[in-house]
Amino acid sequence: MKKRRVQALSLLEILFAIGFLTVILVAFAAVYPAAYRLNRKSAKATIAAKTASTVGAEILALPFDQPSFTSTSQPNLSSLANDLNGTTAIKVFVEQQMRSTIPPGYEVRATAIRVALYGTADPTGINNDIGGRFAQVRVTTFYNDSNTGGAEKSVTVVTGKAENRDVR
Repeated sequence: MKKRRVQALSLLEILFAIGFLTVILVAFAAVYPAAYRLNRKSAKATIAAKTASTVGAEILALPFDQPSFTSTSQPNLSSLANDLNGTTAIKVFVEQQMRSTIPPGYEVRATAIRVALYGTADPTGINNDIGGRFAQVRVTTFYNDSNTGGAEKSVTVVTGKAENRDVR
């Protein structure tokens, strides 16, 4: 009977394998903190964008009507569009009438909301197929970024809607 020689790994092969794994682990350890910071940064920016989008959708849900605006009346897109510096209608809306929940650490300022109306509508309702209005809402959400020493960052979302031309 012939004796079979058992094949095994030599000490040199084991050292090469351990060295190779060490290089891979060191490279991964060097990249991990940067990836973690980037993940946190993009998560905060995503929350800010969703917050701005929610506030913009709430504003776009308002009617186009143009009754005079008072602090007790319901706001409308026309009254918010005429408030160019965010001191009256938009401020009242943000501070008293807005239902959107702003997450802790984020802020939506009245001066950072802009509503613009384009086009005209036929007040008689006869020619609404050639008239119509378009509302554009720009909302900016602010937050502090701990990755950059607490510097204030912002995300702006622009959205819009067209007036339903079939409404009489």
